[in-house]
Amino acid sequence: MKQIYYVIQTLLRGRGSNIIKIISLGLGLTMSILLFARVAYEQSFDKCFKDYDNLYQVWSVFTVNGEKYEPSQANLGPLAGAILENFPREVEAAACIGHWTVSQPLYNGNVRFDDRKVSADSLFFRTMGIEVLSGNPERDLVQPDVIYLSERFAKKIFGDENPVGKVLSYNHEINLTVKGTYATLPDNATMNPEGVVSLPTSLSRGGLNYSWSGGDSWTEYIRFRPGADKAVVNARIDAMIDKYRPAEDKKEVGYTAFVQPIRDTYRNNEDVRRMTNIMGVLGLAILFMAALNYVLISISSLTYRAKAVGVHKCSGAGSGTIFRMFLLETGFIILGALLLMVLLLVNFRDFVEDTTVAKLSMLFAPERIWVSVTVVATLFVVGGVLPGRLFSRIPVSQVFHRYTEGKKGWKRPLLFIQFAGVAFICGLMCVVMAQYRYVLSKDMGYNPKNLVGGELYLDKKASCDAAYQFFKGLPYVEAVSSAEGTPIYGYSGNFVYDEAGNSLFSTRFCYFMREDYPAMMGIPFKAGRMAREKGEAVVNEIFAERMHWGDEVIGRNVNMGRESLKVVGLLKDFQIETFTSEKKPFMAVPGKTFYGAVHIRLKEPFADNLQKLNQAAKEAFPDKTIDFKGYEQVITEQYNSVRVFRNATLLATVTMFFVMLMGLIGYTTDEVRRRSKEIAVRKVNGAEASMILELLSRDVLYVAAPSVLAGTIASWYVNSIWIDQFAEKIPLGWVVYTLIAMANLAVIVGCVLWKSWKIANENPVDSIKSE
Repeated sequence: MKQIYYVIQTLLRGRGSNIIKIISLGLGLTMSILLFARVAYEQSFDKCFKDYDNLYQVWSVFTVNGEKYEPSQANLGPLAGAILENFPREVEAAACIGHWTVSQPLYNGNVRFDDRKVSADSLFFRTMGIEVLSGNPERDLVQPDVIYLSERFAKKIFGDENPVGKVLSYNHEINLTVKGTYATLPDNATMNPEGVVSLPTSLSRGGLNYSWSGGDSWTEYIRFRPGADKAVVNARIDAMIDKYRPAEDKKEVGYTAFVQPIRDTYRNNEDVRRMTNIMGVLGLAILFMAALNYVLISISSLTYRAKAVGVHKCSGAGSGTIFRMFLLETGFIILGALLLMVLLLVNFRDFVEDTTVAKLSMLFAPERIWVSVTVVATLFVVGGVLPGRLFSRIPVSQVFHRYTEGKKGWKRPLLFIQFAGVAFICGLMCVVMAQYRYVLSKDMGYNPKNLVGGELYLDKKASCDAAYQFFKGLPYVEAVSSAEGTPIYGYSGNFVYDEAGNSLFSTRFCYFMREDYPAMMGIPFKAGRMAREKGEAVVNEIFAERMHWGDEVIGRNVNMGRESLKVVGLLKDFQIETFTSEKKPFMAVPGKTFYGAVHIRLKEPFADNLQKLNQAAKEAFPDKTIDFKGYEQVITEQYNSVRVFRNATLLATVTMFFVMLMGLIGYTTDEVRRRSKEIAVRKVNGAEASMILELLSRDVLYVAAPSVLAGTIASWYVNSIWIDQFAEKIPLGWVVYTLIAMANLAVIVGCVLWKSWKIANENPVDSIKSE
């Protein structure tokens, strides 16, 4: 108890520096724990499924014209069932799932629900290892117009009522009967639908390709029997596929497949690995900067705390007692830092969850509480043990002498690490922010301003014409047109063949594009005109380059397998999807019907007119779901992961900068205190204030210059890894990194000058007479 009393008294006497310690440690703990918790969360994906080690996902690999494409999660429909049939000793169950087949909302009366849904076959729940709470899915999901709801979704729709037997409307077109419920899946699962619609619901209405010839749009899984030899399937799967594929398809496209653990689907994703590595590096950097900053401030206090330690030793305290007292002091400060962290998380919960793209309840779930404990323990060991050993070794004679441990080389290596860390995170932040602004402002090849898009599918031409006139007649509409697919979400693909029938490449393909569509979208023609008649087509510049046509594009014929199309127009290249994708070859054929992806350009004020448009569409087409959304908003949302990472690096930069400044201020204050007599003597001998400031700044620059250089080089390396995800990159040269390094050095020197200004200008007599 007496030790606790002495520790509290020490903390109260040095409350100014201790508040700084608590703030810097609190910020460092908050950021490092959040980053490490996010990394642990990323690595926990798909552990929610029963016996997840036996759950494997099917991947397909297509080869066109000798070029092997990257493995794809989109498979041929019958593949999973064939694996189950051909490997009965190894495989227990298999499931085929469609995401896009049930992408429209559900309605309970007039109440709309946009929660995630999939269509799946009868073995979905057994394959995935999802607990079924009510119903018999292996019997029910072979029937059309059946849906199973998650427990959470059922409660959301029906409250405490029993959902079984209730009827929901899918897109005001299909009545689905609820036949059962299942356990709600967490967010950290790659397959976590809130509703499962029976696959026959989609297949029975036609329009889907569920065959060995094409139809490569199905997500599929298999469940191995316990103890099965999983390598057998991958060894024999290609031979199995060869039995089923049509001979004609084999000539055109090579097709192989493999299975791998579902756990590898998410954690082996290139973007996930990249972000996990970067977040891990940031977490380590912030944690050790915060810990070393605490060590630096503590060591800097040795010169004026040595006498107090000597007094304790004169009173009978041993080295072990001093060591325990310092550990106790560190524990109190870390406790204060944890309280500050809790306050920050509670008060900025929404911002934190948006930045981490995860709920705090998931990040701090019981199975991940070890992350917080490990971070705090590491901070306690690094921040408490090292300074504690130094304090415990102070001899009792320091009651009568001035302690000079501050002259030794403890503090400069700590400063080096802090300066390097700040230079690193500043370089990373600047590039991330610049790249984010670059992709949002770069010309996409079409004009997204005031442009909105939505889907409208009508059966009769008269209805389509009436819809066109309706939208065109709205007073706030500037222009309207339609096509199949959109540049912002992408298009389906078709193969292009040479004259001998050999496949050349896959092109993005747009059906029934209206004649006024390119002009309305702001996509200019480089040559020719828009296709008008059947058998005509327009292509983009990338397409023409792939065909090696040179400048003679108009009038060329393209073999599309089942038909030959004549090129009548050459569009300038435009971006399909985001700038993370390379520019793709594109072809479009004409259509006069107003159908598919409806595009409308609105007048100002845009936000008000968009709201009016959606309301008008809802009233005019009550049996359809038409959601118009602004292109600029969608583009911004597609870069949400970049925005989130930008916010994270900005927060990390602010945190590390604050921690570094606190450490630098503590170091400079101690240096000024330790060298006050030396400075006074120099001034007595004629040194000017500018010379004193130069002396102190030069000492810090000896450490700052190489450390900032090292941190800047590290940021360049990490930036080159992160920016590889973009096809279009902001041009950055050595000048940018030089300016970042100079800015860091300027802040460091400015801080030193600020803390040294008083002693450099005060009367030297004041320092000498206090000796």
